Amino acid sequence: MNSPLAAPLLAIEGLRTVFATDDGEVAAVDGVDITVQRGRTLGIVGESGCGKSMLSLSVMGLVPAPGRIASGRIVFDGEDLAGLPAERLRTLRGKRIAMVFQEPMTSLNPVYTVGFQIVEAMRVHDPRTPYGELRSRAIAALERVRIAAPAQRFDAYPHQLSGGMRQRVMIAMALACSPDLLIADEPTTALDVTVQAQVLDLLRDIQRDTGMAIVLITHDLGVVAGMADEVAVMYAGRVVERAPVADIFNDPQHPYTLGLLGSMPRIEDERERLLVIEGSLPPPGRVPAGCRFHPRCVFGTHACTLQDPPLFSLGPRHGAACIHAPVERFSMQRTTEEAA
Repeated sequence: MNSPLAAPLLAIEGLRTVFATDDGEVAAVDGVDITVQRGRTLGIVGESGCGKSMLSLSVMGLVPAPGRIASGRIVFDGEDLAGLPAERLRTLRGKRIAMVFQEPMTSLNPVYTVGFQIVEAMRVHDPRTPYGELRSRAIAALERVRIAAPAQRFDAYPHQLSGGMRQRVMIAMALACSPDLLIADEPTTALDVTVQAQVLDLLRDIQRDTGMAIVLITHDLGVVAGMADEVAVMYAGRVVERAPVADIFNDPQHPYTLGLLGSMPRIEDERERLLVIEGSLPPPGRVPAGCRFHPRCVFGTHACTLQDPPLFSLGPRHGAACIHAPVERFSMQRTTEEAA
């Protein structure tokens, strides 16, 4: 177990990633602060468009044009990635920091075998190793992610594999160089429930065996509950709540987090009325004044329009960006029913 005083493997400080538009620069990630400890899993949750994936691309140095990191630091093992030359960043990307992207069918090149693609990923960081040795390591990586008959699958093309198997290939490719940090962006999207469980079990087992840290990006709170040690909830480019996973589920303190949890059906009470978060996420560049969530918030008051609150400390490692915190889950249910 890592000491809470140990320096984090990854520390993101005041990160702001912007895109140039005809109306000026807009921020997709706007002042994010998070840390990831060695051997731990941080879950990042929120609606589509809240900035989760752009945050991961910022860490990887893969922000698409016309985007750029405007300010902030991304400190990985004591080195600020945001200020690194591209050549140095390439030596870290794939070797010490790896990423599993959302859609394995579009991430894998359809005209090359999966084995060739894994070997090429390793060759970037190990160009002098003979092909035969790299091939053996690639087959071992496929076996590690529990792909049956890995030697035969090495020569398969992506379209010849199921969705779950393609996702395992992506994980094998990401883990081929034994990274210290794995960023998994929606790793269970479009997979059936059984395959989802298998993929998550695989990640847990590999983390236990290797001690790597994981950043798990998802909109699925059930996945977060089973995988994460800590959780950061994002909304409109910012982190609005950050806490250990037990606190997020047992003592949520931001109205957005309450709404996300309240919209999840629970097996133990099938008749419980689900909450609805009215409205939609504001597009980048059109965020409202004050708290970004206040137009959709059942607790919203005039005071919420006057300031964009920071993360207020609510306990050990628990912060929420809400001037009404602390709040209780039953209050959210009651207020929503009164509004209806």
